[in-house]
Amino acid sequence: MKVKFWGVRGSIGSPIKPTQIKEKIEKILSIASPTDLQSPTSIRKFLDSLSFSASSSYGGNTTCLEIRDLENNLIIIDGGTGLRDLGNSMMASEFGKGKGKAHWVMTHTHWDHIQGIPFFVPLFIPGNQFEFYSAQEDVEARLRHQFVFTHFPVPFEGYLATKKFTHIPEGTKFDLGPHISALSKAVRHPGGGYSYRFTEKGKSIIFASDAEFNLDEMENVDSYISFFKNADILVFDTQYTFEESLQKIDWGHSSASIATDIALRAKVKKLVMFHHDPSYDDDKLDLVYLRALKYKEMFDPHGKLEIIMAYEGLEMEV
Repeated sequence: MKVKFWGVRGSIGSPIKPTQIKEKIEKILSIASPTDLQSPTSIRKFLDSLSFSASSSYGGNTTCLEIRDLENNLIIIDGGTGLRDLGNSMMASEFGKGKGKAHWVMTHTHWDHIQGIPFFVPLFIPGNQFEFYSAQEDVEARLRHQFVFTHFPVPFEGYLATKKFTHIPEGTKFDLGPHISALSKAVRHPGGGYSYRFTEKGKSIIFASDAEFNLDEMENVDSYISFFKNADILVFDTQYTFEESLQKIDWGHSSASIATDIALRAKVKKLVMFHHDPSYDDDKLDLVYLRALKYKEMFDPHGKLEIIMAYEGLEMEV
């Protein structure tokens, strides 16, 4: 399986500000030497030597991922603002000809997970086929409500691709094409939400965003540990710092330290920190990441858990 991240923010889109771009350029130029700027090759080498946030950005689009199976069949996860770029990239494939087919898994329907759907170009093209799956029973009605004329000028029927909606009850295994199976588990989130475990040839990717695990919840975490057990990749909600999470009980999100603790207990191979707070700039996200690494070293200094900070364009394969 391959997974690519098209949107990694939570709650609302947070594009980088012009002043922040200028600040990045100023920092880069302040530490560059004349030899670093002598040629395109030396410039690229210099930029590659910098920290991620110094020369790039984690991104400002909200939740959207793609998973590809061993035959390159497509599974879309949620439809936040990152979905627009995914859709544009798909237009160079069979989807641009009205011959594309994809499975689409919805965790829940808060705005930051559906706002990209009206701008997803492949949905306009007749012949394309999208089958939506969710453990929530009324996803079609919820999405249709987004296209009410008072909310958006194009009606749901104006999207001419074939759209099928399938309700899969929590805990019921289902197939997404010939190779990948999936299983859902409810997570604590206002209005309800679900995590999903995707498995192909014994390898597993778990998507568990918008999931609150506070100190009280950690006392009853065993069933979740079982669900996350031995995952190759666990994409987990780390919207807040631990200190902020204590002030935002029942807001539906977790912290990097709790995510790290769960990943260690579940013997996960790779933890991907996800659903970044819209108020956190790249520098603060760097600090959140470094604190997670230190937390991991404190409690499991010789463990094999790898911790990764999600960013737009991140690609991983298991």
